[in-house]
Amino acid sequence: MRYLAPGIIMQNGKDRNVSIYKHGHLLKKCLPLTELIPGISQPTSIIATGPSALDYSWDEFRNGERFLIAVNGAPTMLQKIGITPHLLVVTDREFALSGAKHFAAAPGTPLAIEFLAAAALAFTAPQFLLDRPVAIIERVNMWYGLPALNKQTLTRMNEESGQPFFLPAIADPACRIGWSYRPELGVFSSRNVVFSSLQIAIGLGALDLEIIGMDLGGSGRSYTEGQDKRPTQLQEHYESYILPSFQIMHKALTGRRVKVANLSPVCPLPAEIFTAATPED
Repeated sequence: MRYLAPGIIMQNGKDRNVSIYKHGHLLKKCLPLTELIPGISQPTSIIATGPSALDYSWDEFRNGERFLIAVNGAPTMLQKIGITPHLLVVTDREFALSGAKHFAAAPGTPLAIEFLAAAALAFTAPQFLLDRPVAIIERVNMWYGLPALNKQTLTRMNEESGQPFFLPAIADPACRIGWSYRPELGVFSSRNVVFSSLQIAIGLGALDLEIIGMDLGGSGRSYTEGQDKRPTQLQEHYESYILPSFQIMHKALTGRRVKVANLSPVCPLPAEIFTAATPED
């Protein structure tokens, strides 16, 4: 077990399930990701919180034909239009600390949450872990309780394990950029929760995906923030993390029967990153 936050300890079990303890008492026994969502066969929409999401035509979502993944505060916007997502993904510790109220907009919705964010939520608002099934996700080369590996060692481990990760050929000493074909083993963050959600969805079988509200412009969110407005670092991280990560996604998915469409009309990411990820039938 390892200390994470005041009174919070996590314990790894076999089969990659995690137990969360608070003040010495078991708070939550989490599921492996592949048990939380055994598979995704439906067309999938990942819903972010950029203002362009408000312009989307949401009527088609009411027939239940699409699998809906909400990230961070998107459930608050969806609740206002009478839509409940099938999965919530949170990777940001600061969001778990300051934006916990948004979990209440999707009670019972399965949650995939990164280790440090889960510890923060257990500390600030544990009720939102108790009212839903939860899976802990980890970042590649930031595995819980293990030391970081250098590029050479990580590359060798990846090759010996059947290459669950697509690693860039360029030098990346910190091993921050890449794509995971096996999100239950770890994801690359890109400093963008949509990128983690794409790895999760595709790793679980989704082939036809669209992204809604990934504006990356720092121009606010699709819900009213009021005095609780949180700063965004999307523009700061665009060149160093976000753009190269989506370029790696493009390479990792080329030749695979996966379609990823970005529906934001203002997103700065090049359109060909997404269209080129769709191979010819």
